[in-house]
Amino acid sequence: MKKVFKSLLMIAALTIGFSTVAADFDPSKPMVKKLKDGVYQYFQFYANSLVVISDEGGLVVDPVNEKRAADMRAEIKKLTDQPVVKVVYTHDHFDHSRGGQIFKKEGAKFITHKLCSDLISRDVENRVVQPDVYYEGDYHSIKIGDKQVDLHYLGPNESFCMSTVHMPKDGGLLFAADWHLPGFMLDYHRQYARNFLGQLKTFKAVKEKELKFDTVVSAHSPMSSPEAFEEDHRFHQALFDAVFSGLQEGKSVEELRKTIRLPAFSHWRGYQENLADNVDRMAYSIWHGN
Repeated sequence: MKKVFKSLLMIAALTIGFSTVAADFDPSKPMVKKLKDGVYQYFQFYANSLVVISDEGGLVVDPVNEKRAADMRAEIKKLTDQPVVKVVYTHDHFDHSRGGQIFKKEGAKFITHKLCSDLISRDVENRVVQPDVYYEGDYHSIKIGDKQVDLHYLGPNESFCMSTVHMPKDGGLLFAADWHLPGFMLDYHRQYARNFLGQLKTFKAVKEKELKFDTVVSAHSPMSSPEAFEEDHRFHQALFDAVFSGLQEGKSVEELRKTIRLPAFSHWRGYQENLADNVDRMAYSIWHGN
């Protein structure tokens, strides 16, 4: 998996302006890219965070772990003298929510969806800062200086409590954690938590809510775009259509694994090796509901 992300990252470094050199790629090295005025993508250890800076302080989406959070805080200091005053957890999984103590020490308030409270409260290593604010319902808006960061709960997908982060101003920005992985098909063992049916519904919900954006950030891919986001939506729909049709015809999952082909996505990484596993996982989502 890391080899795949390394290949993607080397391409991205050449094409989207990260402040690093692809040939010298080091996954531990912070990579910071300006997305909009006061808005940055922070990539390190194969994970993205969003950093928002205003004259009333900074906001961070997903600290990930202690080492990474400390490195990110050092990079933020290069951009502003303002303290980090808000930290958002997109969801409850510990590879996103751990490591925020450095921000808590400077007084940051932590925010996530109420449905995340169960798993977050069960971190036996005590590395997750417990949230100060659990929002309920399907929407929570954070205003910090001249910046607006909206959290949308669009139903279960890769997590049961996922917030899709949307910044509506300045052309719009969407931060899609985990449920959007552009141009890549995971193997079954890497996607046991990925509810394909829920992810498809999330793509549809973004359209139904008419969330506007010209910039997309995926949690574990160094690059995305509105075009890549739309292609990922088409993949989820095509996968559902093929699997659902086959199941309705009485075909077994094993038969569908062997026969379903989605040539429109044959250029994706993992297509040859992992398409069958994606068919299997979609079948499970349809049968089991998640």
